[in-house]
Amino acid sequence: MKKRSSTQFAIVSFTGDSSLTYEDLKKSNNGEIGFHFIIDSQGQILMGRHSSKVGAYSSEFNETSLGICVIGSRHEMEDAQSIALTLLLENLKTEFPEIESMKYIYKES
Repeated sequence: MKKRSSTQFAIVSFTGDSSLTYEDLKKSNNGEIGFHFIIDSQGQILMGRHSSKVGAYSSEFNETSLGICVIGSRHEMEDAQSIALTLLLENLKTEFPEIESMKYIYKES
């Protein structure tokens, strides 16, 4: 797997389906998750692809971003998910100070 040469963005995507699980995401991608982090419905932060590697979630931003997948809908996030996302983004901005901004991708249910 190719290493990412720069990290300009953090991309936050929402599945739009709160019934999905980490295992469902793995199965739908032939056993490999393209996101770097997954936040499940209980607010647990799970690892996907190693943060040094190029992701596979947004052809426009794979080479220059870290990908975060939140299971569920943006407007129906559990408090634990919102807290986990905030803490993860704060940690990523510390670990990758070159991150310029966050971008959000919403999937219709």
